[in-house]
Amino acid sequence: MCSLDKAAMKEARERWDGIAHPLYGLGQFEDLIVQIAGIKGTSDISLDKKRVLVFCGDNGISDTPVSQSDSSVTAMVADEIAEGRSAINEMAYCAGADVICIDAGIRDDIVSTNIIDKNVVRGTKNFLYEPAMTLEQTRQCIDAGIETVREFSSDIIAVGEMGIGDTTCASLITASLLGLSATDVTGRGAGLSMDGLCYKERVIGQTIKKYDLYKKTPLEILSISGGAEIAAMTGAFIGGKKYHIPLIIDGAVSLCSALLAERLSPGARDFMIASQLGREKLSPFILKEMSLKAPIHAGLAFGEGSGAVMMFPLLDQALSVYNTAHSFESMSLSPYKHMS
Repeated sequence: MCSLDKAAMKEARERWDGIAHPLYGLGQFEDLIVQIAGIKGTSDISLDKKRVLVFCGDNGISDTPVSQSDSSVTAMVADEIAEGRSAINEMAYCAGADVICIDAGIRDDIVSTNIIDKNVVRGTKNFLYEPAMTLEQTRQCIDAGIETVREFSSDIIAVGEMGIGDTTCASLITASLLGLSATDVTGRGAGLSMDGLCYKERVIGQTIKKYDLYKKTPLEILSISGGAEIAAMTGAFIGGKKYHIPLIIDGAVSLCSALLAERLSPGARDFMIASQLGREKLSPFILKEMSLKAPIHAGLAFGEGSGAVMMFPLLDQALSVYNTAHSFESMSLSPYKHMS
């Protein structure tokens, strides 16, 4: 079965309604706990075992000025994450989560022995001149993401990434899948000047036209655009559906992968939880397309799964009320009634 358990969701909703609080008093977080019950197939929920999967890869388009940094930064940051020295490690520690750093397609040599090797391609090609990956490489990256979720199965997983140039790839994919213009979806990434932003938009527009991307399948779009880390995250979101694990989406690049997963495996969105509406322009388009609501509106643009990790303590607090709060029955009170 790859669908939500409706009976478990009904039980979870009834439990919320029996808690001595205003109906839907915790708003969207009540719906998320009900969704998690449907994912897990039980209204008795534990989220004690948390993990953050950070997929890392290099993109050929980073050889052009679409970012302030070059591709050498990806391997350096991946090493820091794997050794527990990055900001995402601090955030995860506060939330009681483990961080798993995955090499999905890093170009340069890495140092840390803690990085999980799922490398299919040592950096993708520059899509200005040729497709970033072959279709077979793309499928292998997706399979690597599915396999990673199986290997690091948890109660709940946050999905993030690190890869110079990946917001360019994500913008290209989003525009192609949703029939939008480059201007609609392209943001400044890690921080571009106006000239840099105009160049990034121009590159995306030219690439859509070069490959006629509006008419391509999702797999073809992913293959042409890259990157390996986006493909691996796509697989991770498909893995959430396959293994009935709630996966939390991070920002723009993670959202792009979530959209690809839904297109490649319809129904995968039911196993996803949105976290944040960040600064990248593509984010609201994908959230609307997938009918997802992001609780955090804080102008985040960090990456590495940071926004997704911020959801862990929020969900823990909601779950604490769900599991331990006084019920109307225990207080000898009449419960609130749903009004039409």
